[in-house]
Amino acid sequence: MGKDFRYYFQHPWSRMIVAYLVIFFNFLIFAEDPVSHSQTEANVIVVGNCFSFVTNKYPRGVGWRILKVLLWLLAILTGLIAGKFVFHQRLFGQLLRLKMFREDHGSWMTMFFSTILFLFIFSHIYNTILLMDGNMGAYIITDYMGIRNESFMKLAAVGTWMGDFVTAWMVTDMMLQDKPYPDWGKSARAFWKKGNVRITLFWTVLFTLTSVVVLVITTDWISWDKLNRGFLPSDEVSRAFLASFILVFDLLIVMQANGLTMELSSSS
Repeated sequence: MGKDFRYYFQHPWSRMIVAYLVIFFNFLIFAEDPVSHSQTEANVIVVGNCFSFVTNKYPRGVGWRILKVLLWLLAILTGLIAGKFVFHQRLFGQLLRLKMFREDHGSWMTMFFSTILFLFIFSHIYNTILLMDGNMGAYIITDYMGIRNESFMKLAAVGTWMGDFVTAWMVTDMMLQDKPYPDWGKSARAFWKKGNVRITLFWTVLFTLTSVVVLVITTDWISWDKLNRGFLPSDEVSRAFLASFILVFDLLIVMQANGLTMELSSSS
């Protein structure tokens, strides 16, 4: 590969720096966002309906509770089936012919968002049944989640960590195995490929760091406000730019991976 823009854009150091910067930026925006300290009830469009539908606002009657559980179980099952066979295979694969959804690529993501969609739809079906009764207004499902914004942001931070770190760790794993840059990290790559070192280190680091991060987030063991002390202040504008950087870096991760895949396919 010639040392042009593409060479440096897809270089292992470039890919890993981008992937790990996403983790740092997400933790920074979590620490600086005032919503992370808010004690008001969390209110999230669509997601709030799905969360409340599954976790809380259960009526006292056994029949109503069974009905609610059956409805959200049916919603999840319908969402998984529709996401796989209707949206992924029929719509994205056969009708629109999107290459990013070829074969089984992107099926889990499609099924996940399809499940959220059907949970939202079934929550309104459940609301309609409650309204027909006339005395169940207190159990109507809305976008209010029944938890504080502080708790919701902690859940979001843990979920973001899982997605971001798994992505960054997988990028690291691929860079230590791929061959387009044979002069990069020879000793590290040789050690990574030795026996079961790769598998052992991958899962050990993943579970260890995840346990530490979850413990720190849930217990407030580290206070960013005490560490920061006004050194890195933020406002709405700076946090908006930070969120934009995260989006751009996420897109860069996909572009770097797709570019390398296309190159390997063409060379083979």
